[in-house]
Amino acid sequence: MALGQFASPTAGSRRFLRWVCAASVASIACFMGSPCRSPSGMTDRMCANSECQSLTINGRHACAAAPLDFNKFSQVQPQLAPRIVAVPAGASTFQLHSRPNAAKRIYLDFDGHVTQNTWWNDATTPIITTTAYDMDGDPTTFSAAEQANIVQIWQRVAECYSPYDVDVTTETPMVSDLINTGGADLKWGMRVLFGDSFPSPAPNAGGVAFLDSFGLDIGLGIDTPCFVLQPGVTTASKPNADACVHEVGHTVGLHHDGLFPASDPSHQGYYLGQGTGKVGWAPHMGAGYYKPIVQWSKGEYANADNQEDDLTMIASYLSYRQDDYSSTTSGAKSIGGTAGASSFAVNTSGVIETTNDADIFKITCGSGNIKLDAVGGPANTMLDIQLSLLDSKGVLVVAPGNPANPPTDVIASINQAVVAGTYYVKIEGVANGNPLTTGYTKYGSLGQYTITGSFSTKGLKGAPLLTINADLFYGIRELPKPINPNIKVGDPDNTTLPGGTVKITNVVPTEDVLTFVANPSTMGNITGVYDAASGTMTLTSADNSASLLQMQTALRAVSYSNTQTNPTKTPRKIDFQVNDGTITSNILTSTVTIGNFYIAVNYVPGTKTLTITDDGADNSFAITLRAGQIAVEGAGATRIGNAASSTQSLTFPYAGDVILNITCTGGNDTVSVVGLKSTVTTANLGDGNDTLNLTYCNVTTLNMNGGNGTDVLKPVGTTIVTKNLVSVP
Repeated sequence: MALGQFASPTAGSRRFLRWVCAASVASIACFMGSPCRSPSGMTDRMCANSECQSLTINGRHACAAAPLDFNKFSQVQPQLAPRIVAVPAGASTFQLHSRPNAAKRIYLDFDGHVTQNTWWNDATTPIITTTAYDMDGDPTTFSAAEQANIVQIWQRVAECYSPYDVDVTTETPMVSDLINTGGADLKWGMRVLFGDSFPSPAPNAGGVAFLDSFGLDIGLGIDTPCFVLQPGVTTASKPNADACVHEVGHTVGLHHDGLFPASDPSHQGYYLGQGTGKVGWAPHMGAGYYKPIVQWSKGEYANADNQEDDLTMIASYLSYRQDDYSSTTSGAKSIGGTAGASSFAVNTSGVIETTNDADIFKITCGSGNIKLDAVGGPANTMLDIQLSLLDSKGVLVVAPGNPANPPTDVIASINQAVVAGTYYVKIEGVANGNPLTTGYTKYGSLGQYTITGSFSTKGLKGAPLLTINADLFYGIRELPKPINPNIKVGDPDNTTLPGGTVKITNVVPTEDVLTFVANPSTMGNITGVYDAASGTMTLTSADNSASLLQMQTALRAVSYSNTQTNPTKTPRKIDFQVNDGTITSNILTSTVTIGNFYIAVNYVPGTKTLTITDDGADNSFAITLRAGQIAVEGAGATRIGNAASSTQSLTFPYAGDVILNITCTGGNDTVSVVGLKSTVTTANLGDGNDTLNLTYCNVTTLNMNGGNGTDVLKPVGTTIVTKNLVSVP
């Protein structure tokens, strides 16, 4: 097990104590040879002598469990193979995000790190050096195989935390985004280090973390990581991911799931699980390395020594994500996919967020078979799926059971002959077997899913159909932005449509605005009228003559904006719908998230160096010489600092020269420099379509790298002695 008292470095004049938890792969390391007491006063389990060996960490005694049973893992590894999902087009291995707009993040750090001035360090261990994740003995580069494993690890970890509003990412964040600075700061997270660490904070363990450390060090400015230790878990993707999920679990307060009371000589500090085959099960806070189904638990198996409610405890740190689909037939939206000439191809994805959640979708079909297949997340799936088919009155047509819920697998299928009409498909998590001995309850049957399949639309007098959804991030003070520029309009039996609506269902009338600019050349005679009170943009074709393409173009042009500089931050839900004069279409809902973009600014007077780094979004800012001061000013949605402490502008003394370093990691950026004399200006503008404006400047050396995208250098009244341009026309 694993709770032990650990002395941290001095902070000010104080000495701090933290509790530390470690995971090995066969079981998990525990610190201190005596029972440990957590900050809440709960006595934690003690490692049995048969499980532990003597270990010293920074002069303190600890015990560690046995390392990975490689033999056992090699025997079960074939049945643990992940269901791989392709990385989104244009995304690199080190730019992966599960929820990029979430305030909390779990940063998977694979490229090495030096840990210092944290709770891990003291006089005997001033630094811990973690090497990069390495499979081939070359830590300086990442091979294709290493990158493939990193993607799989990310997929597995993202799946396990998918019920929560947290971004699991491989992209390096600003350190300030990992630290809880207190006050109004809502953005912080946890760094997870993957590699070999010297000195190891827990030799022979698979990982190690401090208990309750996710955002706990409020106002101390400490980036305290947790560790996944390569010698204990090898380089295989599943043990690395399982150890990561487990250690992050410790950082949000979870203890180990074991078997029998600690007083029993046969006590297991880390339960290895139960059941066999594709439905073999283990708890995340035990040791899930040898089972394909690894779920959050509340100790419902026989002789469990821990009945903590994992899901509720995690939610006290990471709030649940917003429910994506209705659990009722009255609120059900049409199932997503693509309409063909006489059939509809289903393809829709979602998340079961809570134990009692169910997602229900509407199907309007002709006579024939409804064929549906549902699978869980890409890897390390937690979700055992149950499908049910309901008629128009909500009565079961296909009851749960084979093949809708096969007892030996976590997938589900429906192949049911029906007459033309309206039906509903219901997807939810389900239990399996006897939870005391071989199975599990539905408590932890959560996570991502995808439904594919088809049904007939032949002979159906059908409604128009909207497909291809999109969400929007709206930066405060931005110009109007199109909400869904990729929406598609179809209709099985009409070539024209009289109108449609775009409605903000949770509108704030004093803030929200929908705009529409008619274009007769592409939209025919479609006009738009916005009602601010209801948040509804009504699109109308004067003589009902608008073609499907013209209506599609008009819907794509509807834009969102907000009139306030400090708007209500609740995400807006915006429904798209059209009608053919008789029947209305399905509702397609987009989510608009509202917030700021941020740049970090640092000026060092001694070297006259001004460094600016952005957050990867569409930033716009200016650096201007004004009355003997350098003014850095954010424009539009761009602010300086972070969500907790930000401003629109900063000023610094100007001493006749400046070394300017600008790094924009992504997005479409506009950087303007006005009136500066600069010995060296370096601008790395990253991906996106970027512009660097130099107005009345005197630059000795300009180093500019535009990265991917179309990039522009615009000098006006500016002298540049030497230019080094990369990816810039």
